[in-house]
Amino acid sequence: MSVVLVKILIGALFGVLLGLVTIPLSKKLILSRSDDPGDTLPLKNKLLIASLIVAGVLSAVGVMLTGENTAVIVRNMVLLIPILSIAVVDSLIRKIPNPLLLAMILTQVAYVAYVSITQHSTQLLITSFIGAFVGLFACTVPSLLKIPVGAGDIKYSGVIGLCIYLGGYFQAMVIMGLLALVFYIVLKVSKKGDMKTMVPMGPLLSAGTVISMCFPLVDSLVSEVGIF
Repeated sequence: MSVVLVKILIGALFGVLLGLVTIPLSKKLILSRSDDPGDTLPLKNKLLIASLIVAGVLSAVGVMLTGENTAVIVRNMVLLIPILSIAVVDSLIRKIPNPLLLAMILTQVAYVAYVSITQHSTQLLITSFIGAFVGLFACTVPSLLKIPVGAGDIKYSGVIGLCIYLGGYFQAMVIMGLLALVFYIVLKVSKKGDMKTMVPMGPLLSAGTVISMCFPLVDSLVSEVGIF
């Protein structure tokens, strides 16, 4: 029980810091990509700040309690930093900053290198590559069919596949779809929009990714049947 409490405490402290750091980080990234300083005004909203802290705490505690080993926990905790900032920036200016995607890629590369060296196996490298390919392909196809998908969304999708692999990626996409459905229902009921209303993909995919990192149900099933 004491170990669990320590993990919760560490996760809570990290989550609070994560939520607070996300504000200035997101502001800097928004100002570097927008000509309108007013785009950063929502970051001063106390409700948004509180929501980011809560999201950070829940995410970090979830990672601490569900990580299968120290290496996975460290990787996932580091990934939370760009993931939360992507959700904020994309929700405000509909753009996904490349530096955050690069940070996720470098984190995963370091993790894959560590696992490959310590386990003397290239299996995780292959799994990551397959996930990245599927993530890119899954979002590229709609764009070829004239369905609007931003370049940032395509790149983010590929990075998510790289980081949480094939099963985790599919689970994240399903969760994103369910969250989008809930969002559209709320818009419809409140009469603030309809199915034609554009919804930023970043926040929804970020939420699906964090949930899939903590509870990789589909990934576990894929592993059990021996696929990838």
